[in-house]
This record gives sequence, structure tokens and C-alpha cells, in this order.
Amino acid sequence: MKITATEEYGMRCMLQLALRSGQTVSLAELAETEGLALPFAAKVLAQLRRASLVVAVRGRHGGYQLAVPPERISVAAILAATGRPLFDSSFCRTHSGPMGDDCARLSECALRPVWSHLDALLRQFFGQTTLADLAAGERKTHDYLAAHWPLQRRPRGTTSGAATRP
Repeated sequence: MKITATEEYGMRCMLQLALRSGQTVSLAELAETEGLALPFAAKVLAQLRRASLVVAVRGRHGGYQLAVPPERISVAAILAATGRPLFDSSFCRTHSGPMGDDCARLSECALRPVWSHLDALLRQFFGQTTLADLAAGERKTHDYLAAHWPLQRRPRGTTSGAATRP
């Protein structure tokens, strides 16, 4: 899984707005805080505005604000506004093989359910994690994630080899 620059900075801009909830933050300030070129920041904010996650405030003291409280904005909504799904089943129908023909595994692909399942897990995870969870700070975000999405730990001395299965 790769997070694009647009998705990353969309999340970062939204986090900046969440940390200043109720305030209008100028595009220039958002770009400077996150180290973005102004045109790129404008592009990201336009995508977030089209998704109704932020509102643009015009005028001398204009800028951007969250459209709804951070508790009502999921990470999934931000990623959807700024990127594409991790797995799109239509890709299999439109993806061509190396010779320009149909994908050789269109009728039988053992990887397709893996990507589909992973996509569903990530959508669930991102859908249940809100901007408010992230705005609480790194330690509280870590604690929230550990409590709601605990990771299975391998006993010391074991490897993650393919030969072992639960």
C-alpha cells in the first residue's frame, strides 16, 4: 500500500484545521506549516472542498475551516477525497497483460481475494478512525489504536516465514 503525496498532505492539512477547529486558516498558512508549494496546497484543499470536508471562507481574513466537527470526519473520507481505493475490482477487467491482451488471470486469480480482503480491512480501520482521534496527539492516537486495533505479537524467536500458519 502506498499513500500518495496528495493523500498524505490532505491528511496533514485536515489535521491542521482540526487543531484549529472553528478558526479560519489561510491557504498560505496551511502551505507554510506543512512545507507545501502554494499551488499544490490549493489543489489538495480544492479536493477536500469538493468532498464537503472543508469550507472556503472568502474575504480579507479568508481561508479554510472544517465543514463539520473533527469527530464526524473519518480518515476514510479524507483518503477518498484525495486518492483512489487501495483495491478496485474493475482494475482486473481493464488491466492488460504484457502483450496488451487481457490479464491472464482474469478468470482465476488467487491474489484478487487477498487484495479485496485487505482493502475491506483498511476501509473498516480508516472508517472508524476520526480526525479527532488524530488531533489528540501522537501518544493518545497510539493508545487509541492499540486499544481498538490491537496487533498480534509473535513470540520472541519466531520468524514471519510462510511455512507457519495459525
